[in-house]
Amino acid sequence: MSGNSPTGMRTPLGRVRFLGASRGGTAATWTTHVTGIALIPLSILFVVMLLAVLHMDYNGVRATLGQPIPAILILAFIIAGVIHMEIGMRSIILDYVQGHWCAWALLANICFAALLGIACVYATLRLSFT
Repeated sequence: MSGNSPTGMRTPLGRVRFLGASRGGTAATWTTHVTGIALIPLSILFVVMLLAVLHMDYNGVRATLGQPIPAILILAFIIAGVIHMEIGMRSIILDYVQGHWCAWALLANICFAALLGIACVYATLRLSFT
């Protein structure tokens, strides 16, 4: 009777790769979980750095972000946050938007996430290297 169980119908390679019927759903889930877990300490460190530079002038912020560790942590926070946001919005769009508007909404989601990520990375690198 093991042939009727959900795991009995899968090949051994399919069980190892954790691939579902669509062959890609678990990749988005794993990415969402990894970025969500990464965002916990990165968010705390971002708030701590934000509070540290809150009362500094522009040159003080540039000096702080000119150091490698704060700049790398902020870039990691931006990248993880944008990826997490894009995947979350994609799942919401796929659940609630129907018809031909779904493709347009997905395209707008990707474009918005890319533009937001590029703008934030550019601003951080500009503050870090100037």
